[in-house]
Amino acid sequence: MISFLEFIIFILFCLYVFKEALSYGIYEYKNENKFGGVFVIAFSVFSIILSIVALCIS
Repeated sequence: MISFLEFIIFILFCLYVFKEALSYGIYEYKNENKFGGVFVIAFSVFSIILSIVALCIS
């Protein structure tokens, strides 16, 4: 089992990664790559949600 501090650090890291992926997805969406931007945003949302759920379960 992980400690509360490790969980908070992991959540903060996930939020940072999500912010970076979201900004890149918006950049791609605005620069005539609509499919790529939507795919990056959707993939980052699902990967962050699943990583937090997997951490909570274990």
